[in-house]
Amino acid sequence: MSEPAPGITVGPLPPRHAEAGFDEDPLRVLQEGHRRHGPVFRMPVDGVDTVLVGTWRGLGDLFGAERGRLEVLNTPLVHDLFGRALFNLTGDGHGQARRLLRPALSGRALHAYVPALLEVTAPVAARWAQSGGLDLYGSARSATGAMSARVLLGIAPGSAEGAAFAGYFERFVAATGATGPRRRASGRYWTGRVARRRLHALFARQAAAAGRDGEGSVLARLVPAFEGAPKAAGPLEDHLLALLIAARETTASLVTWCLVELAGNRDQAVLAAADACRALGEPGLLLDREELPVLRAVLAETLRLHAPNLLSMREAVCPVTLGGHHVPAGERVAYSPSAGHFDPAVFPEPGVFRPERFLGGEVSASRLWAFGGGAHACLGRPLAELMALAIVMSVLGQGLPYLPDGPPTRIRHRPAKAPVNPLPFTLVRQESGS
Repeated sequence: MSEPAPGITVGPLPPRHAEAGFDEDPLRVLQEGHRRHGPVFRMPVDGVDTVLVGTWRGLGDLFGAERGRLEVLNTPLVHDLFGRALFNLTGDGHGQARRLLRPALSGRALHAYVPALLEVTAPVAARWAQSGGLDLYGSARSATGAMSARVLLGIAPGSAEGAAFAGYFERFVAATGATGPRRRASGRYWTGRVARRRLHALFARQAAAAGRDGEGSVLARLVPAFEGAPKAAGPLEDHLLALLIAARETTASLVTWCLVELAGNRDQAVLAAADACRALGEPGLLLDREELPVLRAVLAETLRLHAPNLLSMREAVCPVTLGGHHVPAGERVAYSPSAGHFDPAVFPEPGVFRPERFLGGEVSASRLWAFGGGAHACLGRPLAELMALAIVMSVLGQGLPYLPDGPPTRIRHRPAKAPVNPLPFTLVRQESGS
């Protein structure tokens, strides 16, 4: 570990916390650690000593300090499969890639994606309404996979290219679970590598057609942006893989928990459905942050209670001070948006689903850290939020969610927060005048 430069005073190392019970209930252990030790403490995670950062103040401190001091820490498997995607880049390459990607994922570009998203969500919601019972999370992943293919790549739902993409992508995603030092001995890993090559070839075909499809996809905007781009910015194909997996998994988790919460809060569901019906008649409202206040508050509160990512990993590339504690170079650092969102000093009654906290100025959705912050904040946040709004709007336009067996009793928190077992759900049409 690096020693501080002579004459520089540093604080103490972060206190140590016991990790007992982390695998079974990680959020409880993180919350207990922050109650005992404050924003920063140490604890083994997956067998490696890790500095944990949480609470709203702690996360603000981390994001303010990370530029040039903390880099995203990914496993060798992630580097193998995703190559030089944005989250694997450092230094100038990372900055160059962000500048190339950002315009296609935010701002005015989003207006062109609304019709493409509704092309997917409208028939999906209709099928859900006609079904007597589906697995909520599996259905959400299928829907957000189709949405991601359409808006990111321009692949029309129901097309032959769409079916090919879905098959390759499932095999690629399965390979991300081939963890450990012996991953190269796993058939799943090599199947994923083949799927990666075939996905790259599919991206090339879609890129060739992007000029004919106008600006209705992210790819159509990124192709000219990456022409002649510096090599350090990474290849477009690798960035597309990262965008696809993030868009599908994050949005599927958010949609699942939004519908779970609304199933248990009928009054909120009815109010959100009223906003959804307005947006169905005028889809442009999805892009106006002053409109659809209840629907947006419901999604914000879902994101607070159910942040898709429990932990995001960093590595200190030079000594850094976090929460008054010294973190030497080479230390692994993890921040938890979930723990930060349960900070009672910022979010009173943190364990209660209360969307109204985001109405009337009690708290702002900008205080949510689910998409990170600072130098490595998620560029896809505006698009992911638009995707979630589009599908929840379409679903609530068909009916209110109902869970015949109640909410999930077993939950996994990694890689994305989701029910462990199938979760049956149906949509129930509101009676007129209700």
